[in-house]
Amino acid sequence: MMRSRRTRNALLLVPAAAALMLVSACGATAIDTAASRDGADGAGSGPTTLQQSPEFGKEPHQMLSATESRQVGWFVADAGGFALYRYDKDSAKPPKSTCDGECLKSWPPVLVGEHTMTSGVDPTLVGSVARADGKKQVTLAGWPLYRYTGDKKAGDLTGQGKGGTWFAVTPEGRKAQAEDDAAPGQPSTGDGY
Repeated sequence: MMRSRRTRNALLLVPAAAALMLVSACGATAIDTAASRDGADGAGSGPTTLQQSPEFGKEPHQMLSATESRQVGWFVADAGGFALYRYDKDSAKPPKSTCDGECLKSWPPVLVGEHTMTSGVDPTLVGSVARADGKKQVTLAGWPLYRYTGDKKAGDLTGQGKGGTWFAVTPEGRKAQAEDDAAPGQPSTGDGY
């Protein structure tokens, strides 16, 4: 039986889509958070999830994903491919966010939502911390996570080393550093925003 080119292509796409779903399911870990597991201690509170940030538009999926760059090596990005950052003036033990007021205009927090996925990031390192405004912020190894408004496209790392206090976060929750361990920092501007 002779099939049209369109029919053959459609038949080829069905198995490909199924394979992609299988790879996605095997390569990414879904995390659901029950309210009872959302403690304020972050690292020990169990996995949490991301909420879409209105400052960064609509994301198709909520995800913490390990990404590699020539600039800093491995770092964590969101579903849109935007780098996530940690702030040296915050603390991981116990988790505490200190970016408030003017700081939030440049560094919006990654807020907890109902569901996210991780890929290349250990889900047991993902937690949350209660912010001063009552919202819950996602943490990685206890460090609160932020986005940077200066990053305009996926893969940008313009916040790296900003003020000597802002760094892309590694999948282990550490500061991402250039290969020579010298962060390509920018001069300090007071509070580093």
